[in-house]
Amino acid sequence: MYFIPQRRPRQLCQVPVHAPRHYLHMIPAEPYLPWKVCRVHYFLVLSVSVTILHVIGILSSVLRVEYRRRMHRLWWDDYASIVPAAFECVAIAIIWLRFRRYGDSEQVRQLKIALSYMNITCLSIIIWWSRITLALAVVRITPVWSRTRLWVIGFACAFIVAWIAILLAMLVPCAVNTDWQHVRVDIILCAASYRVTDVTVPTNLTSDMILVGFPLYRLWYIKLRPAQRRLVLFVFSTSVLSLFGELTVTIIAYGKLFSGPGAMLVWP
Repeated sequence: MYFIPQRRPRQLCQVPVHAPRHYLHMIPAEPYLPWKVCRVHYFLVLSVSVTILHVIGILSSVLRVEYRRRMHRLWWDDYASIVPAAFECVAIAIIWLRFRRYGDSEQVRQLKIALSYMNITCLSIIIWWSRITLALAVVRITPVWSRTRLWVIGFACAFIVAWIAILLAMLVPCAVNTDWQHVRVDIILCAASYRVTDVTVPTNLTSDMILVGFPLYRLWYIKLRPAQRRLVLFVFSTSVLSLFGELTVTIIAYGKLFSGPGAMLVWP
């Protein structure tokens, strides 16, 4: 019996151990994905995955609003859910515009800068208006005579103020300090400073914990009808997912799991 040795498949991004010195100089200096083929594959997979998540969010918002419209039960939380769904469509366009290959002209550089500003704005609107929608959903199921109703309305207004403040805190430094606009890369990013991160991360965690705590309070201490209980469970599960995502970003940001010039392209 003869055994035919199988060749190990050659990996795309693998550099030979005993490669000549001139061979190593031919490899472009990339922080995480050394070869362009790997980088294109990475961004393609990332773009498709994020696009699918955005499409799921858009379809769920459309189905929700249409169902409430047919039942003649539209309220402020339903109207507020239209805002993040609309900007998710814009976010999808930004993702694929960034994925395209451009030249090195001044018009292309201005386009990349504009896409960076639009990306920051869209993500901020999607995240915070989703929280505002969840807060209004809690207001909807809270009786008028309940003291917690005023608290939830106050938190919804606080979310609007926090959204505007954090968005300005991210955009103003990008407009003042323009060094990032002159970097010659495929995707131009204006990274938030550590001061802004130190403010946004606790604010995001606090907001998500509030949205987790109020539904639990409603479930434990107040008797609800089955329809209201389902809505509370929906708000609670959505808030838990958002809190889990924020905790993941916090661990990555403060744990310095990614560092270097390409870190912002890997983990946002």
